[in-house]
Amino acid sequence: MRKVTRKYLLLYLMISTVIGISLVGCSHTPPRPAELDQARAAYAEARDNPQVASRAPVALRESEEALLRAEQIWDKDKDVKEVQNLAAVARQRAEIARAAAEQKQAEAELEELTAARDRLLLDARAREAQHAQEQAERAQREADQAYQQVRSATTQNVQLERELAYTKEELAAKEAAAKEAAAKAQTKRRTRSR
Repeated sequence: MRKVTRKYLLLYLMISTVIGISLVGCSHTPPRPAELDQARAAYAEARDNPQVASRAPVALRESEEALLRAEQIWDKDKDVKEVQNLAAVARQRAEIARAAAEQKQAEAELEELTAARDRLLLDARAREAQHAQEQAERAQREADQAYQQVRSATTQNVQLERELAYTKEELAAKEAAAKEAAAKAQTKRRTRSR
């Protein structure tokens, strides 16, 4: 009985060992690729950035799709090479999304700076135009004052000419009266002397 038991025991041990080795061989799965975790982290970082989410949604969605595909292939087939490739694609697309968001942010800042520059130029031109307008108004006031002075001088000149003409007329009348008086006096004298 010892021989039979020993035989069965050896047979049992051999079968157990073969089954154990085959189970270990079948259940051995390769470790999860680090690239998959790196891709997940890169996608999460891009997704959590509000600038990326709002300015590069298409590239972000492409990164997510590549990451989901890599995880599905890992869960289903455990194809390390394919998963590594898809994880690299997902990581690159996350980087593209981040770069696209930064580019759009830079473009928006450039537009803001251009608009600010244009506003400053318009303000400077408006100030120049206002300064020119003020100078023109000042020149117009000075021209008006000069015109008023000329008009006043002309009016004074006309008035002086009238006064001169009146004075000349008075003088001529006085001279005529004096001549007439002198002629009358001379006539009286001649009449007396005769």
